[in-house]
Amino acid sequence: MKRITSILILLFTLISCRKENNLGFNSSEESTQSVLKKFPMIDKKLEKVRKLDLDSLSITLYKNPEKEDYDEILVFEKKQKFYSIPFFSNMYFDYWHFTNEPQPQLYPKTNTTFEKQMKTLVKELNLRPEEFQLIIKELMGNILNTETNLYLKPKIFENYIYSTYRVDKYKIDESDSCMIRTKKIFNHIMDESKKIPQYNQFFLDSENGRVYEFTNDSRKRGELKFKIKTYRIDCFSYILSI
Repeated sequence: MKRITSILILLFTLISCRKENNLGFNSSEESTQSVLKKFPMIDKKLEKVRKLDLDSLSITLYKNPEKEDYDEILVFEKKQKFYSIPFFSNMYFDYWHFTNEPQPQLYPKTNTTFEKQMKTLVKELNLRPEEFQLIIKELMGNILNTETNLYLKPKIFENYIYSTYRVDKYKIDESDSCMIRTKKIFNHIMDESKKIPQYNQFFLDSENGRVYEFTNDSRKRGELKFKIKTYRIDCFSYILSI
């Protein structure tokens, strides 16, 4: 009997510890400090530049507004519990796991991905499917100001080069290769838009030079399963003198 009691106490302790580990942090500061400790390449001089409150949820974007070349941190909150994830620039290929980038990474590896970080966020804050959907909608729409319904906007990808002031830090592209890359992405978006039913959605983040593809792998009510693919669209090419 004592042995059974001891086992039950041990199981209860393990379950309690697991629950505590999945409740995020008690403050935004604790949460951001955890990210800075794990990823020392992120600038520590961060300021809150944008916050969105969604009843019991919130999203906050931190960055160094004085630097042109920067990495950011996203802080998510649910019922006064916090969890932060890094929001790196495109210099860190491994974090974004670009499907269209053959060049080796020139900077230290992050040893994680945006998809992994978002899945950890779901666990840490115990997000329900509808809460996660709301977070993605508001993150893409009001924090990152991305564009959606891209299959209806072919001109966005036609003969267009997305130049950012950060891309020259890690890549020099030919203009033709940039246009070919964006055209391939648009063709992929068009092909996916013809499928019925549709389980994925695309977001164009012009400021950061990326396209995000979120795929809903949930097939049962109340289930939350997803995949995230990211495509690099920023381009740096020399200005021609005429």
